[in-house]
Amino acid sequence: MNTATAEAAVPLAGVSNYQVIKRLLRFMAPFNLIMTTSLIARVVKFVGQAAVLGIAAASVGLYVQAAEPGVVNWSLIWNQVKWIALAGTVVGIASYVESYTGHYVAFRILAAFRDRFYYAMLPLAPARTAKLQSGDAVSRVMTDCERVEPFYAHTIAPAIAAFWVPILILAWCWTIEPSIVYVLTPFYLANTLLLPWLVARLGGDGVSYRQQLGQVNAFVADSIQGVRDTVAFGYEEQRSRELYAIGASMQKGQDKLYGADATQRALAEVFITIGILAAAWWGIELSLAGRIDPLVDLPAVIAVSVVGFYLSVGLANNYTDFRVSIIAARRLFAMMDQPPAVAETAAEPVAEGVEPSLHFKDVVFEYDTEEAQWRRESRVLDEFSLDIPAGRHVALVGPSGAGKSTLVNLLLRQWDPQSGSIAIGDRELTNFPLADLQRQFAVVSQRSFIFNDTIEANIRMGKHDATRAEIEAAAEQAGLAEWLAATPDGYQTDAGERGTKISGGQRQRVAIARAILKDAPVILLDEATSSLDVETERSVMGALKRLCAGRTTLTIAHRLSTVVDADEILVMQAGKIAEQGTHQALMRAGGWYARMFVMQQDEVDATLTG
Repeated sequence: MNTATAEAAVPLAGVSNYQVIKRLLRFMAPFNLIMTTSLIARVVKFVGQAAVLGIAAASVGLYVQAAEPGVVNWSLIWNQVKWIALAGTVVGIASYVESYTGHYVAFRILAAFRDRFYYAMLPLAPARTAKLQSGDAVSRVMTDCERVEPFYAHTIAPAIAAFWVPILILAWCWTIEPSIVYVLTPFYLANTLLLPWLVARLGGDGVSYRQQLGQVNAFVADSIQGVRDTVAFGYEEQRSRELYAIGASMQKGQDKLYGADATQRALAEVFITIGILAAAWWGIELSLAGRIDPLVDLPAVIAVSVVGFYLSVGLANNYTDFRVSIIAARRLFAMMDQPPAVAETAAEPVAEGVEPSLHFKDVVFEYDTEEAQWRRESRVLDEFSLDIPAGRHVALVGPSGAGKSTLVNLLLRQWDPQSGSIAIGDRELTNFPLADLQRQFAVVSQRSFIFNDTIEANIRMGKHDATRAEIEAAAEQAGLAEWLAATPDGYQTDAGERGTKISGGQRQRVAIARAILKDAPVILLDEATSSLDVETERSVMGALKRLCAGRTTLTIAHRLSTVVDADEILVMQAGKIAEQGTHQALMRAGGWYARMFVMQQDEVDATLTG
């Protein structure tokens, strides 16, 4: 079970629903006045509906009592119609106000919730978010956020109305005959309190259902992203069966959750029927005893009580949505409450003019030491030391798993070492505010993300307030200008999702233009050309050289031909430097570097010849 699954299994264990509700209500604080308006409107709406039914029911008795043979009592009819129309108008206005204000608040809170969730994720990336499957991440951001919305739109107002409207109805009944209150109250309480309790007992906690939904979303996202290989290997049927099996496993929790809801709704109808019959029976007894008017009071009491019954049942009907909202909120809060992967430790901003030299001293690092299911039980770096003078171009090469990319992760403070120190100039990374530290680096990696936006917007990531002239200059240096000039939309060309509408070489050039625009003093190239073919790589290398000119550069590469011009090449093996020197010196030494370079050159020559 991965971290995401473990968290979903017991989200915020030890935190009560009451605490979760209080936290959700804090998001509503800026909208309290509007929400209060919505609540009042809802109460007015249902009281108005009760008034319409009560007046209509009483009107028949009043007309019968005042009837004269052969005479139509238009005065009484129009008087009652006037009151019904007035009450109906109030219901219409209150219904509009309640619906508009309720959803106004709910959707704005939802937007704020998504925003808060996103900003809570930023300090966790990538150390903690990398453990979250993309589909489950989408489930949390989209599905779980959407599931929180009923708490604001369909829980708070019904709960308040289910309390106040029956009280107002019972207060009116008291003015007619106090004993009616004693008959109706048990049924109101049963619908309002007993039925939700029953749903909770029958429906389980719903956590397993939300957990499995995240797994299904993760599997579907994985299937869509990998559909090309699925089809290429004829794996469609097997993948479909796996999806069906995962979906079937989710149905048990889903059936339990919504089966309880269906049971509650059925029982609610039974309770309402019995309640109405009890009110009618007792009303008849009161009528026979002469304590209420059988033609006016009795029909009005029954009609008005029906509104109270359905309103109290409405709260129970929304209880399943309420529980799902709480479960979704727990999942979201569980992720948001994780401690950041690295803490903000700087006491003051960094002054300009920090020397862009890099220094690693006795660095010890291994991944995820605090989580047993992710711990790798081996040190990636073991008392690693390295100094890169300002303005120098140093390349790191070596077999996979040697710790090369880890150095980039540590420089960017995406992780912190367990011991040792890392510094830029004479200042340790922990003494940089994180925002200031980010400004020291420009990164181009083999996985540089291209957003589903225009080429201009993707380049602008390097400097959000860049002028058009600056963007064009960066594109020119990255070798994009000629291609963009030949496209119909130029800089407004759509890159597509993950840059799928442009070639691999153009994606890397966009990433390089982004780095050029940032104009950072230190350049980090992490396998920047490894995903390109040899010919495209050679064309991109010119843009990379222009990017790195005059800047401190740390290059990580598997293709050794891309680092022959580096000032120094370091061969890393098992977290330590095994060889170092210039290309010529390492070739003369005849070690790992020389052997790999010859092997790769043979591959390149064969590719170019072919």
